[in-house]
Amino acid sequence: MNTTTRESRKGIVSAAPLLTFTFAIFLAALPAASIAADPETKEHKPVIVQPSELQWSDSPALPAGVKVSILYGDIKKAEPIGFRVKLPAGGMIAPHTHPVDERVTVISGAFAMGEGEKFDKAALKDMPAGTVAIFPRGCAMFGFAREETIIQVNAEGPWAINYINPADDPRKK
Repeated sequence: MNTTTRESRKGIVSAAPLLTFTFAIFLAALPAASIAADPETKEHKPVIVQPSELQWSDSPALPAGVKVSILYGDIKKAEPIGFRVKLPAGGMIAPHTHPVDERVTVISGAFAMGEGEKFDKAALKDMPAGTVAIFPRGCAMFGFAREETIIQVNAEGPWAINYINPADDPRKK
């Protein structure tokens, strides 16, 4: 891999936690399929979630208009988690961090992410459908949906979102 490609990926890798940040708080309140053992039988079973089965909900940790659907896991527990986030065209996620590494995949639409403690449209990196970004814990990031977009976040719980500027936190409004 050449240096230019490596440098390009470095920015994307540090921007992905932006997407997951806001979803964590909301996701904790939603019911979800679990990849853990069935509590009654202790038997592990596969989880298959069809798009038609997704249940979209508002999240107090995300801006108005942004919806979340839990795929698997409990974000409050130390276990694998996965959820999708649907953002309207023009939807923005303010700069934030997460206490865990995050893997963000753009499922549909046109998403862009940037890294840093201040939202800067010039610093956004386009992430068309199919793009994967990996953000390390503690990385300050932000996001913007150029059109209606669905992203998927995968991480290890417990998970949370911490906004850089407390005034950007929808939970405090």
